[in-house]
Amino acid sequence: MDVRILAVTGFVALLAVAGGAIAARSAPAAACSASGLSATLPKQALPAAVAKVRARIAAAAVACDYAKLQHIALERGKGFTFSYGGERSAAAYWRKLETTHADRPLARLVRILRLPVTRNETGSYAWPSAYTDKPTAADWNALVRGGVYTRAQVDRMRKSGNVYLGYRTAITRTGDWQFFVAGD
Repeated sequence: MDVRILAVTGFVALLAVAGGAIAARSAPAAACSASGLSATLPKQALPAAVAKVRARIAAAAVACDYAKLQHIALERGKGFTFSYGGERSAAAYWRKLETTHADRPLARLVRILRLPVTRNETGSYAWPSAYTDKPTAADWNALVRGGVYTRAQVDRMRKSGNVYLGYRTAITRTGDWQFFVAGD
C-alpha cells in the first residue's frame, strides 16, 4: 500500500513540474503599449536597407522585445540616442517608461513609423514628417490621426514655436538606426 501511495505522489509531482515547464515556455511575452498593434507598416519609397530596419524595429516593438530593439539600435554606427538624460541602456529606459506608465514609447515608435517620412538635416530618413524645420498643418494632423499624440498635445507643441519636439526616429541610407528620442 505504501509503495502505491509513493508512486502516485511521485507521478503527481512529475505532472506538476512538467506542467510548470510547459506553462513557462508558452507564456505570452510581457505586455507593453505596442503589444496590441500590428507590425505591418505602409509602403514608402525607401532604400532597401532603410525599409528592412524600419520593419525590424516595428516587429520588435510590437513583440515588446526591448533587447532586440537595443540590438538593432547598436548593431551599426557609432551610437544611438534614446534620451538626453544619464541613462545607459535604451532597453532599460524604455522598459521603465512602459512599466511605470510614465509614457508609451513603444506604441509611439510603431505609430510614427506608419506616418509620412521626411529627410532630416543629415539626409537620414526620419519619422514623423512633423520633424522638419517648418511642419505643415498636414504634418501636425498626421500625428493626431496616427494616434501618436492627442489634438491638445499637438496644439501645445504648435503654440510653442511650431517646432516638433515629440518622439522622432531616423535611419541612415545604409540602415543605421540613429535615434528614437523626444525632447530637446
